[in-house]
Amino acid sequence: MKTTTIQKIKAHAILNQIPIIQDEVCSILKLLIETFHIKKVLEIGTATSYSAHVMASSGADVWTIERNTSRYEIAKKFLKDSDHQSQIHLIFDDALTHVLKENDFDLIFIDAAKSQYITFFEKYQHYLHPNGLMIVDNIFFHHLDPLSVKRPTRQLLKKIEKFKLFLSSHASFHSHIIDYGDGLSISYMNQDNYRDIVSIIQTSMDQI
Repeated sequence: MKTTTIQKIKAHAILNQIPIIQDEVCSILKLLIETFHIKKVLEIGTATSYSAHVMASSGADVWTIERNTSRYEIAKKFLKDSDHQSQIHLIFDDALTHVLKENDFDLIFIDAAKSQYITFFEKYQHYLHPNGLMIVDNIFFHHLDPLSVKRPTRQLLKKIEKFKLFLSSHASFHSHIIDYGDGLSISYMNQDNYRDIVSIIQTSMDQI
């Protein structure tokens, strides 16, 4: 049986200890793309393009931004032989300063520097379609205990907690934090469109 590009990227990540989204997060992204007919995705943090391929495999076109030179080059090599080459648009730049030509994304997936979650959210919310979704990964950050880690990690955990407070008090977005993978936040403006989103995810995950 032919090894898919997604399988190759996952194997490469495991071998080289490159963080990728967990299997539960893969399932949720695919579920949401298919359930809500998401066609246009922006990803902040390509790494080697595993999650971009996961989302493209569900039918979405994905614009994905990566600032790390070596990981961008690896992603480019994987994309060269990929069946999803026409769907994935690699952007080599710093997402904190990049100016996108595209907008009106149906889904924005943030999986980059956790210390910058608020900055990423505030910047890229303006690129989101009014009926779109903002999803942020690693909200629990391995459930680390702030009292048992070194100061830099403790500071990072504080910034993640600050991001959670930012979401809970946001004037325009309604947010949920769900306990799958390493924790996901799901935010949206159109409450009518996503009223049942948590129950849809829970029902689907219970069946896996």
